[in-house]
Amino acid sequence: MPGKKQPALFEDRFIESFVGSSIYSDQRTAIIELVANAWDAGATSVHVDWPKNVGDLLSIRDNGHGMTELQFMKRFRTLAYDRIKEQTGFAEIPSDHLQMIGKRAAFGRNGKGRLGSFAFGDPFFVTTCRDGLQNQFQVTKDQSTVLAFQKVGESEKNNGHSTEIYVTCVNRISLSEDDARKELGMRFLTDPHFEVRLNGQKITFADIPEDHMNIIDADVPGIGTFSIRVIDIQATDKNTQQHGIAWHVKNRMVGECTWKGSGSEYLIDGRSSAAKRYIFIVNADLLEQAVTPDWNAFYPTDPAYKKSLSAIHKAIRQHLLSLTKEQREDAFVEIEIAARPQLKKLGVVKREKWERFIKGVQEECPSIAQDDLQRLSILLATLESSESKYGLIELLAKSNADQLDDLHGLLQRWDVDFAKIVLDEIEYRTTLLERLQSKVISKGTDEVQELQPLFHRGLWIFGPEYETIQFTSNKGMTAVIQSLFKVEQVIGSRDRPDFAILPDSTVGLYSLPKFSDDDGGEVGISRLTIIELKRPDIAIGDEQKSQAWKYVSELLKKGYITRDTKTTCFVLGTAIEQHESHERTELDGSVRILPMTYDLVIRRAKSRLLNLYEKIKHADFLKDARIQQYLFEKSQQELF
Repeated sequence: MPGKKQPALFEDRFIESFVGSSIYSDQRTAIIELVANAWDAGATSVHVDWPKNVGDLLSIRDNGHGMTELQFMKRFRTLAYDRIKEQTGFAEIPSDHLQMIGKRAAFGRNGKGRLGSFAFGDPFFVTTCRDGLQNQFQVTKDQSTVLAFQKVGESEKNNGHSTEIYVTCVNRISLSEDDARKELGMRFLTDPHFEVRLNGQKITFADIPEDHMNIIDADVPGIGTFSIRVIDIQATDKNTQQHGIAWHVKNRMVGECTWKGSGSEYLIDGRSSAAKRYIFIVNADLLEQAVTPDWNAFYPTDPAYKKSLSAIHKAIRQHLLSLTKEQREDAFVEIEIAARPQLKKLGVVKREKWERFIKGVQEECPSIAQDDLQRLSILLATLESSESKYGLIELLAKSNADQLDDLHGLLQRWDVDFAKIVLDEIEYRTTLLERLQSKVISKGTDEVQELQPLFHRGLWIFGPEYETIQFTSNKGMTAVIQSLFKVEQVIGSRDRPDFAILPDSTVGLYSLPKFSDDDGGEVGISRLTIIELKRPDIAIGDEQKSQAWKYVSELLKKGYITRDTKTTCFVLGTAIEQHESHERTELDGSVRILPMTYDLVIRRAKSRLLNLYEKIKHADFLKDARIQQYLFEKSQQELF
């Protein structure tokens, strides 16, 4: 036989579970929700009487639209009340407030926030006035499981509209008056026509602590400087309401506070914690003439507005990027470690190109998942390493003039843009050699110091292995050399590599990381290259070779390198002592010390290039109108 219908059972914590523990028991969240109800009611003024002790009265009074008895019973008694369906997503504005407020996006969505009074005590009371009647209701928890509503009073009121929620506090007051002012100030100062008073005192920006607020400026030439107040609540609200960008003109808000249409939506994913944390308030008094009559927007075609909007969005964008700089840097380190097996196959140019791309994606697409960006970075590094563009230089260097034309078929896979890259690279290298040659003939120590930055950008001079392996200048090792010779570190320009300036020379150190076969993590230094440039008046002999070995010994002693580190020392000068031009090795060949003259180094570099620039630009496979135009433009740039 069919059984009897049985009603649902409610566990003791049903209400708290349904409403949410933060609204139900957290007094900070509760007061924000209760004041938000006044916002949604189209109020322009809210008065909060804040309790200090148990037994005191908490009261929130507003001049919003109020409710009839029918409206109260519908909105308060309906669990999971659908505000969007019943009242739309915008506040119902009383007719006498329309001139001041205009359109206002609603804060609440499901009606749970109005039960925040339970965080202070039970029961609580609602007195609301509308259409000439004032009704009073009691809301309580029936045996702590279900809600109970009771009308406890009614009186005539000739005019006005308002709502007051009040409760006698039976729970400990966990939020101080100052903290309550701070929390409300950080969220409800976006609209100057929404005034909140707490214990009779108006809440202002002065109630927000300095560590929660700062000011940035946006300078617009020909218009002026816009002051932008940045509020950081340093917490994550449940949604983006009252977050985003608010525009104030003559102490009145234009439109609404939102990320939408700000130009920064792509920087802030509405699901992210940042979107629920930051507020930007723009003082836009300079754009008063661009405001539409209903104050809902600016005229989009107004020249001053268009020009200012771009500058303001740029300032906000830069600030948002600065806020996430450390987070992006940490994420990039993780991505770089994951891609190291592929990256170690790339040369300097490709590595920089890869890095620019990944960091660009981080800035322009902040909502991209870390795992997705990591997979993308590995794919990009693999594609770059699979076809060594600059490896073409080695191929061309081994070809004679006749063979160049036979390469036409092979070079079909490179387009015109790539040909430009190759020509540019060769031209850059020949220019670098010319600068080196002009420097090495000088007799001044200062000129020798200037050589190190040039060699830093031209490591390819010392061999083909530097084409595809990423060597970087090593600050730590430079400090060791400086300490060894008791010299002070010299701070150069930003683009100058770190190197030690010694009494008779300069020393640059360039290292290649060693990676673990297990996890790809960096475990030490695989290869080290030391380039020591001697003054022109010092001939290279056994003493100078021994000095290079002294550098290596010190680095071994301090643990910067190991006996397994392949170390090459180039000792360069204008002359080499007789019988000292041979290579010296240490540690069974793991350390090589090579003396060379500047003249020999430059001649070797030129032989590696084999006048490629002249040969390539006349080759048949590059006889294309666009290439010719490119070469012509390059020559014109050189003239001017």
